[in-house]
Amino acid sequence: MAKGTKDMAFELFAKGSSVKQVAATISRAPGTTWRYLAEFIETRRPQRLNPWVDQETYRTVADAVKDVGAAYLKPIFEHLGGKVPYEQIRLVVAHLNVTCDASAAKRDM
Repeated sequence: MAKGTKDMAFELFAKGSSVKQVAATISRAPGTTWRYLAEFIETRRPQRLNPWVDQETYRTVADAVKDVGAAYLKPIFEHLGGKVPYEQIRLVVAHLNVTCDASAAKRDM
């Protein structure tokens, strides 16, 4: 059943549904739903994270990643003074990882 639930969550994320909406629809805790969203980003590679992270927050986290790296989330969180939730940091890092991988793959072709 978990796979069906995750598939349903992925379909909702593909339509731009919020974490709160998806959590309510699939009857899962917000923490589980955030993890599903991170996995959605890693596997489906959406072009933008606008439904879940605004552009300003995205740029702020991306700049922090340039300064402190992306190996661990805590240094990013602390660099940002605790102003950006771990969930959003995790999404931006996942997105940066997949978009950098895609750019590198295109260069290698």
